Amino acid sequence: MKNRLFTKQELIELAIPYPDRIKRRIRDRDIDGAIALTEEMAGSQILLHDFFADSCTVLWSWIGDHFGENAIDPMFRYIFARSAQRQFFDAAAAQVMPHLSVYLLARSWRAHSCFGKGDHPGKFSITEDNDKFTFHLHPCGSGSRLWKKGWYAAGAGGKRSEARHPWTYNRKEFPYYCIHCPFLNEILPYESTYGALLWPVDPPVDDSDTCAWHVYKNPNNMPTHYYERMGLTQKTIATGPYPEREKPFFTENELLEMARPMTDRIIEKLTAGDATTALKLCRKVKGEFLVLHDLYVNMLASTLTFISETDGETALGMALSHQYDLCVNRQIVKPISSMPIREKAAFLANHIFGTDNCNGTGYCPGKFQIKETDTKIIFTLNPCGSGGRLLRAGADKPLGNFRKWREHIETKSITFLSHHLPLPEPLVRSVFPLMVTHFTQRKPYGLGKTAAPHAWSFNRSDIPYFCCQCGMLQKNIGIDLLRIAPPAHNQDSCVWELKK
Repeated sequence: MKNRLFTKQELIELAIPYPDRIKRRIRDRDIDGAIALTEEMAGSQILLHDFFADSCTVLWSWIGDHFGENAIDPMFRYIFARSAQRQFFDAAAAQVMPHLSVYLLARSWRAHSCFGKGDHPGKFSITEDNDKFTFHLHPCGSGSRLWKKGWYAAGAGGKRSEARHPWTYNRKEFPYYCIHCPFLNEILPYESTYGALLWPVDPPVDDSDTCAWHVYKNPNNMPTHYYERMGLTQKTIATGPYPEREKPFFTENELLEMARPMTDRIIEKLTAGDATTALKLCRKVKGEFLVLHDLYVNMLASTLTFISETDGETALGMALSHQYDLCVNRQIVKPISSMPIREKAAFLANHIFGTDNCNGTGYCPGKFQIKETDTKIIFTLNPCGSGGRLLRAGADKPLGNFRKWREHIETKSITFLSHHLPLPEPLVRSVFPLMVTHFTQRKPYGLGKTAAPHAWSFNRSDIPYFCCQCGMLQKNIGIDLLRIAPPAHNQDSCVWELKK
């Protein structure tokens, strides 16, 4: 082959998740190589995470501008009916031991913090008192960083509320991105079978303030003012069979460790010669981004469908164009446009497709292969870690009766067992992450596809709205540089051809 940019082994390596590459180096006793790969992994997640958060901000703000602020309440109810009701709220009534939620949220906030990388890097700490655990976000890895990065400045793309609403904590000029927290943490859990606020928030006053999320050990002991600010009445809910305890669940050092970036911890263990613990941490970090990633993907896919169902595909095209200009072009296309082709290909593998695959975790995991010809670098996504996984899970189909029945049985069984069958804590702690993964892997339903061909849908009808983000990318940069062949059927691969 003429002008080969990569060896075959290099292309194979680029398609292997970072944690697996690091583990291989450790087992080969190449500790310096393992540390170098861990440092690479630390910077691999921030671009895609910020693209998701920025896109939510831009699209939700676009909806507020074009449909009016009265559309925000029904929009979030529509989005979370598909991305949180069956995934989070149905399982909340299980009422497992309260400190297990701390493990879950610590994992989520580590994912949000992206190993401490990016502008105004996210970080957090955890405290415990007699009544609750508190996550102190300084700053929040998404909402506060959006504020600090200037997304709410005039013309930047972010919008703040024009009026006071329960879902803005009765504040004007509340950031649109942060509105999802009162819905996700408080209003919708209260309205669900759970019947209470889940994790009440003390939001920041401005972009220099901290945000706090609280996990109450007994939700019935939550202060009433959290309900009153929402105009809600506090109800007594059934709790699990585990007795309340007076001594703390965690030591101060355990809380500190949970808040530290996993890459820092892996490097620390490798430097100290503790390869065994480093390998365990590599296994642990592998699925850390999965729940947050899938929540973002489900929210974005549902948002695009909401736009089209509200005002048609012409409005959807306008919204996608707006998202492209402010997010895709500015944050992805322009930064990589000046890279040599070898660097572009490696960037796509490590920062886009590899991160989008969540290290090969989740149901129907994303994976890809890379080939090189004389003229092209070809990525075969089988499936893509976001849109492809949605397709293979049938997210474009209605929520059928069998799936409704199966999920109803699962939810009822978990809730019954948690309330009537107290199990040993080590067993619950080992099963809990599997249960969380199972519930959060429930995909949306009824997501839209194009009824007509558009320039931003690869000039094809029947293209999922989520995949139209890539269609808009190809439309704007041209097929002479990038040709994308989206899957024609749910089980097909998506192919990206990058011209050398």
